[in-house]
Amino acid sequence: MFGPLKVGLHTVSVEMQAGEVSEALYVADHLDVNQSPSLERRMTFALEVARCYDQRQEDAAVILHLMNAEANGPEDMRYNTLARDLVRSLLKRARPTFQPQVQSVARRIGLLE
Repeated sequence: MFGPLKVGLHTVSVEMQAGEVSEALYVADHLDVNQSPSLERRMTFALEVARCYDQRQEDAAVILHLMNAEANGPEDMRYNTLARDLVRSLLKRARPTFQPQVQSVARRIGLLE
């Protein structure tokens, strides 16, 4: 199962890890991740895109991609270190208008009671 989509998904991951956020987001914008049969891969992709937006402090985009990740792997979000780190970061800095959504995700993954 190696093809253009898998290469693109790995490219996003590599660019994100290398700190090349703009390039990672450019590649991500040109991928249809819904073609991937793997829910885990879709979740990971959404988290990596969320991390890119987190580095740019674009909180609305971070929340959106966290919710996409949660839709693809709700049980995995609770134990995923990147997901938990992103939510913790948002809890500290997100604008008050975003706090209800952030707190809702935080409760669902067990960061808040």
